[in-house]
Amino acid sequence: MPHHQASQLQFIIPLLIIIPILFFRMRKMSRPEPLKLGRLWIRPALVLLGCTVVLFLPQPGTPSALHMSVAEWAGLALAAVVGAVAGWHYGKVTAIEVHPENGTLMAKGSVAGMLIIVALVAVKLGVKPALAAEGPALHLDVLLITDALIVFSAALFTARAVEIWLRAKRVMEASGRAS
Repeated sequence: MPHHQASQLQFIIPLLIIIPILFFRMRKMSRPEPLKLGRLWIRPALVLLGCTVVLFLPQPGTPSALHMSVAEWAGLALAAVVGAVAGWHYGKVTAIEVHPENGTLMAKGSVAGMLIIVALVAVKLGVKPALAAEGPALHLDVLLITDALIVFSAALFTARAVEIWLRAKRVMEASGRAS
């Protein structure tokens, strides 16, 4: 198989997997789902744990995060701040209400939230080939960029969960059904 066809397949195959997943996720987000405040911390905790493992466990042939320069740490901090801001806005566009019949919290995703996910996937799909083609010529550290994207995602999902939790507590208190 020629190199050109192989590179097209590397782009097309992930799209064939991601598009149906995004479609079903969008359908699910359009319906209100029960929001369990007691479990809202689990996903961010797992994502933060995974992020920590990736950054701090030594990997063959690469230095650990403990040996990073101040500039590299600043880049990761910037990724965390941008991720947290995006996550906060992602959480704000999630509609939260109290079910009128049984008093449970219900959350419904929005199109804006879905657009954030689509943008993340598009960046991921675009960054990989761009870094492979131009990274060495521009003297970009592919590992650092990958780590920054991981930190960005961890901050995004953590800030989203915190924002939803804070707002859900206010919604419950306002409804007179505080737990």
